Amino acid sequence: GFEDACVYKISDDLAIVKTIDFFPALLDDPYLFGQIAACNALSDVYAMGAKPILALNVLCFPTCDYPLSVVKEILEGGASKVAESGACLAGGHSIQMNEPVYGLCVTGLVSPDKVLTNSGAQPNDQIILTKPIGSGVALLGLKAEELLEQSKDLLIENLTRLNASAARIAAEYKVNAMTDITGFGLIGHVHEMALSSGLSARLKIDGIEFFPQVVELASQGFVPAGAYGNRQSYSDHVHFSESIPLEYQDLLYDPQSSGGLLISVSANDAASLLSKLLEDGNPASLIGTFLKTDEERPCGHIEIR
Repeated sequence: GFEDACVYKISDDLAIVKTIDFFPALLDDPYLFGQIAACNALSDVYAMGAKPILALNVLCFPTCDYPLSVVKEILEGGASKVAESGACLAGGHSIQMNEPVYGLCVTGLVSPDKVLTNSGAQPNDQIILTKPIGSGVALLGLKAEELLEQSKDLLIENLTRLNASAARIAAEYKVNAMTDITGFGLIGHVHEMALSSGLSARLKIDGIEFFPQVVELASQGFVPAGAYGNRQSYSDHVHFSESIPLEYQDLLYDPQSSGGLLISVSANDAASLLSKLLEDGNPASLIGTFLKTDEERPCGHIEIR
């Protein structure tokens, strides 16, 4: 499967969920970088329906190039998000490296019958996404100083938002499959969920929420290398309507950092789940449907219109 974390069953009513995730600095602010990297790592535990209990720092840092105060800020940023999640930060490991890299190894707890995988989606399930798309493009825009203050605020607010509330609300409904959107972009993660569930998917472009300015930035060429890699990996499984401009296609392949949860929920529950998510401050959107496969729509195929 394509699971977000490993699950180890201890007893009939207790399982451990374990994950590790880290990446190079995405932006110049060390405290924010620490927060985003921690949110990103904690996200995999939420995606499995588990509650984080323990985290360890993973840090690579060039002490010759930056003062130690930068390390302190990165770790404080990470610690703030671990504390917000209710987990305990219990040390970690650091090494010298030529660029800063930070993340967490996280342990969570879940009841074995409550584990959410990305392989249980059912035909006609509605697909809900809990954060906007386009953070890779937006971060390039931020580096080039092209992002307006308002757009930057919204981007940072989402990148540093834990998926805790979204996961808690999802647990109240008949959710059949769940994952989080990270490096493979929206298309990659929808493809994985469809493939492992034996289904195809249809996405509606006007249902997908994008970060402000990213459509314009993508059309100007602010597209990360990872998006082209994702396009290469997944384009054989994707059919875009002719009316969809290239910049929107690029955004659906855009690798996301600390992205939202992708939730496959039965059609009867979708509207209620969506409104609960929105009520609780999650910028969620209903983006499509999982469908049975046929000759035109093989397993893992995504149609976008």
